[in-house]
Amino acid sequence: MMNFAAPRRKPARENVVPMINVVFLLLIFFLMSAQIAPPDPVEIMPPLAEVAETPLPDDAQMAWLDAQGVLYLDGLRDADAIAALAGIAGPVTLRVDAMLSAGDFAVILRQLGEAGISDVRLVALSGTP
Repeated sequence: MMNFAAPRRKPARENVVPMINVVFLLLIFFLMSAQIAPPDPVEIMPPLAEVAETPLPDDAQMAWLDAQGVLYLDGLRDADAIAALAGIAGPVTLRVDAMLSAGDFAVILRQLGEAGISDVRLVALSGTP
């Protein structure tokens, strides 16, 4: 007797190429849209403030002032950082440590003013002490 039954087909394999393409497109999207920022040069604990939050301007240059009164800017410290800030147009945003004494803060502000920097903005955490 002859067997006239249709031969069994192999099950069709799923095509995973479109899924791989989508995964790579998502990966590229998230890499391109992520905001990658370098770490802060020094750890700062900003003071608390009881004011409404205002967004930082896009053109503001960020500088850090630690509890010992050392000013940091892009790998520069103290006088070098102040000289670099003097050459930058636009506001300066200072991240000041809450443990910095008022006298040391006044000295730094005076030095910034003498360098021609008149627009200084402070970063504070919103909340009550």
